[in-house]
Amino acid sequence: MNIVYIANEKFAVHLGVSLYSLYERNRYEKDIRVFIISTGIGEDSLGKLKNIANKFCREVEIIELGNTSGYFDTGMQDATFDISKMGRLLVGEILPKDVDRVLYLDCDMVILHSIKKLYNMDLEKNIVAAVEEPTVLERVRYEIGLDYEASYVNAGLLLIDLKKWREKNLGEKTISYSRSIWNRSLFGEQDAINGVLRWKIKKLPPKYNFFSNYKYFSYNSFVKVYAARLSYTKRDLEQAKKRPVILHYAGDERPWIAGSFNPYKRAYDYFKKKTPFKDVPIEKGKRLYMALYHIMDLLTVVCPKVRKKISEYYIDKAYRKHAKRK
Repeated sequence: MNIVYIANEKFAVHLGVSLYSLYERNRYEKDIRVFIISTGIGEDSLGKLKNIANKFCREVEIIELGNTSGYFDTGMQDATFDISKMGRLLVGEILPKDVDRVLYLDCDMVILHSIKKLYNMDLEKNIVAAVEEPTVLERVRYEIGLDYEASYVNAGLLLIDLKKWREKNLGEKTISYSRSIWNRSLFGEQDAINGVLRWKIKKLPPKYNFFSNYKYFSYNSFVKVYAARLSYTKRDLEQAKKRPVILHYAGDERPWIAGSFNPYKRAYDYFKKKTPFKDVPIEKGKRLYMALYHIMDLLTVVCPKVRKKISEYYIDKAYRKHAKRK
Protein backbone atom coordinates (compact mmCIF):
# COMPACT_ATOMS: atom_id res chain seq x y z
CA MET A 1 0.00 0.00 0.00
CA ASN A 2 1.27 3.44 -0.93
CA ILE A 3 0.16 6.20 1.46
CA VAL A 4 0.93 9.90 1.15
CA TYR A 5 0.57 12.76 3.62
CA ILE A 6 1.37 16.44 3.11
CA ALA A 7 2.09 18.59 6.18
CA ASN A 8 3.84 21.61 7.62
CA GLU A 9 5.25 22.01 11.12
CA LYS A 10 1.92 23.21 12.49
CA PHE A 11 0.29 19.87 11.71
CA ALA A 12 3.27 17.63 12.52
CA VAL A 13 1.72 16.52 15.83
CA HIS A 14 -1.54 15.48 14.16
CA LEU A 15 0.38 13.77 11.38
CA GLY A 16 2.19 11.79 14.06
CA VAL A 17 -1.11 10.71 15.58
CA SER A 18 -2.48 9.69 12.18
CA LEU A 19 0.71 7.86 11.23
CA TYR A 20 0.73 5.89 14.48
CA SER A 21 -2.92 4.88 14.02
CA LEU A 22 -2.21 3.81 10.43
CA TYR A 23 0.62 1.52 11.48
CA GLU A 24 -1.08 0.11 14.56
CA ARG A 25 -4.38 -0.73 12.89
CA ASN A 26 -2.66 -2.17 9.83
CA ARG A 27 0.23 -3.88 11.59
CA TYR A 28 -0.25 -7.18 9.76
CA GLU A 29 0.06 -5.64 6.32
CA LYS A 30 3.33 -6.75 4.76
CA ASP A 31 3.94 -3.68 2.64
CA ILE A 32 3.03 -0.15 3.70
CA ARG A 33 5.04 2.52 1.93
CA VAL A 34 4.45 5.94 3.43
CA PHE A 35 5.50 9.19 1.80
CA ILE A 36 5.50 12.43 3.79
CA ILE A 37 5.65 15.51 1.61
CA SER A 38 7.02 18.16 3.92
CA THR A 39 6.28 21.83 3.48
CA GLY A 40 8.52 22.97 6.28
CA ILE A 41 8.33 20.29 8.98
CA GLY A 42 11.16 20.87 11.49
CA GLU A 43 13.98 18.41 11.99
CA ASP A 44 12.83 17.51 15.51
CA SER A 45 9.34 16.65 14.29
CA LEU A 46 10.71 14.70 11.33
CA GLY A 47 12.81 12.69 13.77
CA LYS A 48 9.73 11.87 15.84
CA LEU A 49 7.82 10.78 12.76
CA LYS A 50 10.66 8.46 11.80
CA ASN A 51 10.69 7.06 15.35
CA ILE A 52 7.00 6.16 14.99
CA ALA A 53 7.80 4.26 11.80
CA ASN A 54 10.77 2.53 13.44
CA LYS A 55 8.58 1.32 16.30
CA PHE A 56 6.59 -0.70 13.77
CA CYS A 57 9.71 -1.71 11.80
CA ARG A 58 8.64 0.56 8.95
CA GLU A 59 10.24 3.39 7.06
CA VAL A 60 8.85 6.69 5.90
CA GLU A 61 10.12 8.50 2.84
CA ILE A 62 10.41 12.25 3.39
CA ILE A 63 10.09 14.48 0.36
CA GLU A 64 10.73 18.18 0.93
CA LEU A 65 8.54 20.34 -1.27
CA GLY A 66 10.66 23.37 -2.00
CA ASN A 67 10.15 26.02 -4.65
CA THR A 68 6.65 25.75 -6.12
CA SER A 69 6.81 28.78 -8.40
CA GLY A 70 6.99 26.46 -11.39
CA TYR A 71 3.56 25.07 -10.53
CA PHE A 72 1.62 27.94 -8.95
CA ASP A 73 1.89 31.48 -10.29
CA THR A 74 2.30 34.45 -7.96
CA GLY A 75 -1.30 35.52 -8.57
CA MET A 76 -2.47 32.47 -6.65
CA GLN A 77 0.03 32.69 -3.82
CA ASP A 78 -1.79 35.29 -1.73
CA ALA A 79 -2.76 35.18 1.96
CA THR A 80 -5.19 32.31 1.36
CA PHE A 81 -2.70 30.12 -0.49
CA ASP A 82 -1.66 27.01 1.45
CA ILE A 83 0.87 24.75 -0.23
CA SER A 84 0.17 22.06 2.38
CA LYS A 85 -3.26 21.72 0.77
CA MET A 86 -2.51 22.61 -2.83
CA GLY A 87 0.46 20.25 -2.83
CA ARG A 88 -1.77 17.19 -3.20
CA LEU A 89 -2.31 18.26 -6.80
CA LEU A 90 1.38 17.54 -7.42
CA VAL A 91 1.47 13.91 -6.28
CA GLY A 92 1.90 12.74 -9.88
CA GLU A 93 5.02 14.86 -10.28
CA ILE A 94 6.45 14.38 -6.78
CA LEU A 95 6.02 10.67 -6.07
CA PRO A 96 8.34 8.07 -7.64
CA LYS A 97 7.32 6.83 -11.08
CA ASP A 98 6.94 3.24 -9.81
CA VAL A 99 3.98 4.37 -7.66
CA ASP A 100 0.88 3.79 -9.79
CA ARG A 101 -1.74 3.89 -7.00
CA VAL A 102 -1.72 5.96 -3.83
CA LEU A 103 -4.02 6.76 -0.94
CA TYR A 104 -3.83 10.41 0.08
CA LEU A 105 -4.79 11.13 3.69
CA ASP A 106 -5.24 14.46 5.48
CA CYS A 107 -3.16 14.83 8.64
CA ASP A 108 -6.24 15.35 10.83
CA MET A 109 -7.41 11.77 10.32
CA VAL A 110 -7.24 8.75 12.61
CA ILE A 111 -7.37 5.24 11.20
CA LEU A 112 -9.35 2.83 13.36
CA HIS A 113 -9.47 -0.32 11.24
CA SER A 114 -7.71 -2.02 8.35
CA ILE A 115 -7.69 -0.07 5.10
CA LYS A 116 -6.68 -3.03 2.94
CA LYS A 117 -10.16 -3.40 1.44
CA LEU A 118 -10.30 0.32 0.70
CA TYR A 119 -6.87 0.41 -0.90
CA ASN A 120 -7.48 -2.60 -3.15
CA MET A 121 -10.91 -1.41 -4.27
CA ASP A 122 -11.69 -1.60 -7.96
CA LEU A 123 -11.92 1.94 -9.28
CA GLU A 124 -13.57 0.62 -12.44
CA LYS A 125 -13.24 3.41 -15.02
CA ASN A 126 -12.74 6.13 -12.46
CA ILE A 127 -9.50 7.92 -11.64
CA VAL A 128 -10.08 8.65 -7.96
CA ALA A 129 -12.34 7.45 -5.17
CA ALA A 130 -13.63 9.72 -2.40
CA VAL A 131 -16.50 10.28 0.02
CA GLU A 132 -19.28 12.75 -0.70
CA GLU A 133 -19.62 15.89 1.39
CA PRO A 134 -23.40 16.20 1.91
CA THR A 135 -23.45 19.57 3.67
CA VAL A 136 -21.72 21.53 0.93
CA LEU A 137 -23.93 24.51 0.12
CA GLU A 138 -25.43 25.18 -3.28
CA ARG A 139 -23.60 28.49 -3.57
CA VAL A 140 -20.25 26.72 -3.29
CA ARG A 141 -21.24 24.42 -6.14
CA TYR A 142 -22.53 27.34 -8.22
CA GLU A 143 -19.40 29.46 -7.80
CA ILE A 144 -17.11 26.70 -9.08
CA GLY A 145 -19.41 25.74 -11.95
CA LEU A 146 -20.28 22.26 -10.70
CA ASP A 147 -23.21 20.55 -12.43
CA TYR A 148 -26.29 19.84 -10.35
CA GLU A 149 -26.05 16.12 -11.12
CA ALA A 150 -22.43 15.87 -10.01
CA SER A 151 -21.64 14.99 -6.41
CA TYR A 152 -19.25 17.14 -4.40
CA VAL A 153 -16.63 15.08 -2.56
CA ASN A 154 -14.25 15.81 0.29
CA ALA A 155 -10.62 15.72 -0.83
CA GLY A 156 -9.29 14.79 2.62
CA LEU A 157 -9.12 11.19 1.44
CA LEU A 158 -8.37 10.34 -2.16
CA LEU A 159 -7.62 6.92 -3.56
CA ILE A 160 -5.84 7.80 -6.81
CA ASP A 161 -5.05 5.77 -9.90
CA LEU A 162 -1.77 7.60 -10.31
CA LYS A 163 -1.01 5.98 -13.65
CA LYS A 164 -4.17 7.42 -15.22
CA TRP A 165 -3.65 10.68 -13.29
CA ARG A 166 -0.28 11.13 -14.99
CA GLU A 167 -1.45 9.92 -18.40
CA LYS A 168 -4.24 12.49 -18.43
CA ASN A 169 -1.99 15.21 -17.01
CA LEU A 170 -4.49 15.87 -14.22
CA GLY A 171 -2.01 17.64 -11.97
CA GLU A 172 -1.63 20.46 -14.49
CA LYS A 173 -5.34 20.44 -15.32
CA THR A 174 -6.48 20.77 -11.71
CA ILE A 175 -3.99 23.55 -11.06
CA SER A 176 -5.22 25.33 -14.19
CA TYR A 177 -8.83 24.90 -13.09
CA SER A 178 -7.97 26.17 -9.63
CA ARG A 179 -6.40 29.24 -11.20
CA SER A 180 -9.53 29.87 -13.28
CA ILE A 181 -11.84 29.85 -10.23
CA TRP A 182 -9.39 31.36 -7.74
CA ASN A 183 -11.39 34.54 -7.14
CA ARG A 184 -14.59 32.65 -6.38
CA SER A 185 -13.31 29.47 -4.73
CA LEU A 186 -13.29 29.00 -0.97
CA PHE A 187 -11.87 25.50 -0.89
CA GLY A 188 -8.99 25.74 -3.34
CA GLU A 189 -7.70 22.36 -4.43
CA GLN A 190 -10.86 20.57 -3.30
CA ASP A 191 -13.02 22.73 -5.55
CA ALA A 192 -10.60 22.13 -8.42
CA ILE A 193 -10.61 18.36 -7.95
CA ASN A 194 -14.41 18.34 -7.98
CA GLY A 195 -14.50 20.55 -11.04
CA VAL A 196 -12.03 18.59 -13.16
CA LEU A 197 -12.90 15.05 -12.06
CA ARG A 198 -16.66 15.46 -11.59
CA TRP A 199 -17.52 12.38 -13.70
CA LYS A 200 -14.44 10.31 -12.82
CA ILE A 201 -14.91 9.91 -9.06
CA LYS A 202 -15.98 6.63 -7.49
CA LYS A 203 -18.13 7.31 -4.42
CA LEU A 204 -17.05 5.61 -1.21
CA PRO A 205 -19.15 4.72 1.85
CA PRO A 206 -18.95 7.42 4.57
CA LYS A 207 -17.07 5.10 6.96
CA TYR A 208 -13.88 5.75 4.98
CA ASN A 209 -13.89 9.49 5.61
CA PHE A 210 -16.28 10.14 8.45
CA PHE A 211 -16.49 13.73 9.67
CA SER A 212 -16.69 13.62 13.45
CA ASN A 213 -19.38 16.33 13.57
CA TYR A 214 -21.61 14.30 11.23
CA LYS A 215 -22.57 12.30 14.28
CA TYR A 216 -25.17 15.02 14.91
CA PHE A 217 -26.72 14.86 11.44
CA SER A 218 -29.42 12.45 10.34
CA TYR A 219 -29.62 10.99 6.86
CA ASN A 220 -32.89 12.86 6.30
CA SER A 221 -31.24 16.17 7.17
CA PHE A 222 -28.65 15.60 4.44
CA VAL A 223 -31.31 14.75 1.87
CA LYS A 224 -34.17 17.09 2.83
CA VAL A 225 -32.40 20.10 4.34
CA TYR A 226 -29.19 20.15 2.27
CA ALA A 227 -30.72 18.52 -0.83
CA ALA A 228 -27.72 16.19 -1.05
CA ARG A 229 -27.71 13.58 -3.82
CA LEU A 230 -26.08 10.69 -1.98
CA SER A 231 -24.83 7.39 -3.33
CA TYR A 232 -24.99 5.74 0.10
CA THR A 233 -27.90 4.72 2.30
CA LYS A 234 -29.20 5.60 5.73
CA ARG A 235 -27.77 2.31 6.99
CA ASP A 236 -24.34 3.24 5.61
CA LEU A 237 -24.41 6.46 7.62
CA GLU A 238 -25.46 4.71 10.82
CA GLN A 239 -22.69 2.14 10.39
CA ALA A 240 -20.18 4.93 9.86
CA LYS A 241 -21.25 6.62 13.09
CA LYS A 242 -20.86 3.40 15.07
CA ARG A 243 -17.78 1.94 13.42
CA PRO A 244 -15.88 4.41 11.24
CA VAL A 245 -12.80 3.06 9.48
CA ILE A 246 -11.22 6.50 9.14
CA LEU A 247 -12.19 9.45 11.33
CA HIS A 248 -11.74 12.95 9.96
CA TYR A 249 -11.54 15.75 12.51
CA ALA A 250 -12.70 18.41 10.06
CA GLY A 251 -14.55 21.50 11.23
CA ASP A 252 -13.81 23.66 14.25
CA GLU A 253 -14.48 21.13 17.00
CA ARG A 254 -10.98 19.69 16.97
CA PRO A 255 -10.01 17.18 19.70
CA TRP A 256 -6.71 18.97 20.35
CA ILE A 257 -8.39 22.20 21.44
CA ALA A 258 -9.11 22.76 25.14
CA GLY A 259 -12.83 22.57 25.84
CA SER A 260 -13.64 20.55 22.72
CA PHE A 261 -16.69 18.30 23.00
CA ASN A 262 -15.74 16.27 19.94
CA PRO A 263 -17.66 12.97 20.24
CA TYR A 264 -14.67 11.00 18.93
CA LYS A 265 -12.00 12.80 20.95
CA ARG A 266 -11.02 9.63 22.81
CA ALA A 267 -9.66 8.03 19.65
CA TYR A 268 -7.30 10.96 19.03
CA ASP A 269 -6.13 11.03 22.65
CA TYR A 270 -5.57 7.26 22.64
CA PHE A 271 -3.08 7.41 19.78
CA LYS A 272 -1.44 10.67 20.75
CA LYS A 273 -0.41 9.20 24.13
CA LYS A 274 1.55 6.54 22.26
CA THR A 275 3.52 8.95 20.10
CA PRO A 276 6.68 11.00 20.78
CA PHE A 277 4.34 14.03 20.58
CA LYS A 278 2.44 12.98 23.71
CA ASP A 279 3.74 15.90 25.79
CA VAL A 280 2.81 18.60 23.27
CA PRO A 281 0.14 20.70 25.02
CA ILE A 282 -3.30 21.16 23.53
CA GLU A 283 -4.40 24.52 22.17
CA LYS A 284 -5.99 26.90 24.65
CA GLY A 285 -8.04 30.08 24.62
CA LYS A 286 -11.14 28.81 22.84
CA ARG A 287 -13.27 27.29 25.60
CA LEU A 288 -16.17 29.68 25.10
CA TYR A 289 -16.12 29.15 21.35
CA MET A 290 -15.99 25.37 21.84
CA ALA A 291 -19.03 25.56 24.13
CA LEU A 292 -20.97 27.61 21.58
CA TYR A 293 -19.94 25.28 18.79
CA HIS A 294 -21.21 22.30 20.77
CA ILE A 295 -24.53 24.03 21.33
CA MET A 296 -24.77 24.36 17.55
CA ASP A 297 -24.07 20.62 17.25
CA LEU A 298 -26.88 19.83 19.65
CA LEU A 299 -29.23 22.15 17.75
CA THR A 300 -28.36 20.21 14.61
CA VAL A 301 -29.98 17.09 16.07
CA VAL A 302 -33.36 18.76 16.61
CA CYS A 303 -33.29 21.50 13.97
CA PRO A 304 -30.75 21.01 11.15
CA LYS A 305 -32.23 24.01 9.33
CA VAL A 306 -30.68 26.27 11.97
CA ARG A 307 -27.28 24.69 11.34
CA LYS A 308 -27.68 25.32 7.63
CA LYS A 309 -28.66 28.97 8.20
CA ILE A 310 -25.55 29.48 10.32
CA SER A 311 -23.41 27.89 7.62
CA GLU A 312 -24.97 30.06 4.94
CA TYR A 313 -24.25 33.19 6.97
CA TYR A 314 -20.56 32.35 7.35
CA ILE A 315 -20.18 31.18 3.75
CA ASP A 316 -21.71 34.42 2.47
CA LYS A 317 -19.42 36.38 4.78
CA ALA A 318 -16.42 34.44 3.47
CA TYR A 319 -17.40 35.19 -0.13
CA ARG A 320 -17.71 38.91 0.61
CA LYS A 321 -14.23 38.86 2.10
CA HIS A 322 -13.00 36.73 -0.76
CA ALA A 323 -14.33 39.20 -3.32
CA LYS A 324 -11.90 41.83 -2.06
CA ARG A 325 -9.05 39.80 -3.58
CA LYS A 326 -10.22 40.62 -7.07
